[in-house]
Amino acid sequence: MAAPAPTLARAAAQGLPAAARSGRRWRRPNPELALGALLLVLLVGATLLAPVIAGSDPNRTAPGLSLAPPQAGFPLGTDSLGRDVLSRVLHGGRVSLRVALPAVGLALALGLLLGLPAGFFGGRIDQVLMRLLDLVFAFPAILLAIVVVAILGPSIPNLVVTIGLIYAPRMARVVRAPTMAVTARDFVEAARALGASDARLALRHVLPNAASPVIVEASLALGQVIITETALSFLGLGPPPPDPTWGAMLSENRAFMSFAPWTVIAPGAAIAVAVAAFLMLGHGLRAALDPRGRS
Repeated sequence: MAAPAPTLARAAAQGLPAAARSGRRWRRPNPELALGALLLVLLVGATLLAPVIAGSDPNRTAPGLSLAPPQAGFPLGTDSLGRDVLSRVLHGGRVSLRVALPAVGLALALGLLLGLPAGFFGGRIDQVLMRLLDLVFAFPAILLAIVVVAILGPSIPNLVVTIGLIYAPRMARVVRAPTMAVTARDFVEAARALGASDARLALRHVLPNAASPVIVEASLALGQVIITETALSFLGLGPPPPDPTWGAMLSENRAFMSFAPWTVIAPGAAIAVAVAAFLMLGHGLRAALDPRGRS
């Protein structure tokens, strides 16, 4: 029996209070979100303007200036081959962002492709998809990444594909949980009773209302992907030389850190700032998007 029209109307309007409250949540002070966004803007701006800020080729060597301390012309000193550390750090940030952003985008796309139908339909579809994802979870992420990159070869596209595939199961579970919760709400049943198709329900009603935790998880995953890319580059599985990467800089200069600490402090600090920016951005978004957020 079809539900009475007033009941359907009330059920379909359930999403309105959350939407109305979201505007007030965005207007609340959110220092984490502001600081994370500021650090991210500075990071992206510095990498984009690397040739202007550093003013030198990151691969140009100066053997006579090997392991030179910070000085005029080399604000962060030089490495063992006389290359400008500042220039290599800024250009290495480009590599990290070129890997992190598309890798998380790929993981998010695969997570939506797997998690949305699993949470929306449930039952056997959910069981099959989740058991397949459990097979990937059974392997340590970094070990699986090492194996895949070793097979495909070290390059930026291969890193993007590898890291995207590794993070896809995690993203799928993040998509699945709120999808299941939203699918069980009355306004979805009301839309179904009014004749909405499954595709329309999933894409127009369920996904927008389940997007908040997915957005937060994607922003948090960006920082973790940078750590994964750095670890792979440290092990020699990142973009091949002479392209600068933060992980490769740490690996190349770890033998000199006792008497030339600037060679590892600079890339280490860059990694810390990048990860902190994405983590603070993610936590700030969580506070802004959480419908139970505190005033």
